[in-house]
Amino acid sequence: MDPPPPPSLGAALAQTLLTLGAVCALAWWVLRWAARRGVGRSPAGVITVVDRVALDARRTLFVVRVGTKALLLGGSDSSLTVLSELDPTTLPDAAPPTPNAAS
Repeated sequence: MDPPPPPSLGAALAQTLLTLGAVCALAWWVLRWAARRGVGRSPAGVITVVDRVALDARRTLFVVRVGTKALLLGGSDSSLTVLSELDPTTLPDAAPPTPNAAS
């Protein structure tokens, strides 16, 4: 008895793309589910990123609340530097919603 012929290149490509799409959709769903449940956040809420502004592709400014202090941090590909200590009473209580962007 002869073995069945292998699937065509088009069918193999379609199956691969469908599988890749399913894996990406599942990963997206799991990450959204985990983020809603607080996975990856500081359990005591000691450290909070209040705001973040990208200056260019490699440099970003962060306003971070650490306990009772507020700090302005400068971040690049290789370092994170404290630029200034801010008055924590002038900061908003919650971070503003940020648009979905690649980090």
